[in-house]
Amino acid sequence: MRINILENIELEAAEKAALPQLKQAVEAALRKKAGSSDEVNLVLVDGEEIKRLNTRYLRHRRLTDVIAFNYPRPSVRMKGDDTPFGDICICVEVARKQAAQFGHASAFELLILATHGALHLAGMDDSTPALRQGMDEATAALIAQLKAPSRGRK
Repeated sequence: MRINILENIELEAAEKAALPQLKQAVEAALRKKAGSSDEVNLVLVDGEEIKRLNTRYLRHRRLTDVIAFNYPRPSVRMKGDDTPFGDICICVEVARKQAAQFGHASAFELLILATHGALHLAGMDDSTPALRQGMDEATAALIAQLKAPSRGRK
């Protein structure tokens, strides 16, 4: 599986250093769903861009931390079909605020959000408290398997 990281916001040094772990987390979350030739885009955006995406595609006029977009999978893949498996868009500004709120490093919050978004691409839902708890537990379990960036503050 190919995981592309696209940045439209300046990252701090610790956040940049965590990018390989973000890729590992996405790959681990999608291992059973995506094939080796599939592609996932992990897009790190600012508040303005995530609000635009949220408004346009989800009809929510607010900031959010992560949005995952699944793309239809054809039953037969045609040569030259470059449709990605999905996109995970993370708002770095919101991630930094949440990291401060929860008392951990922004790089660790980005890891949480990348994992959460990948689990959405894998088919998990968090629309109820019980489903959200299951997703949170799956996120924590996947992160525990990785060499994650420090939870500590920068």
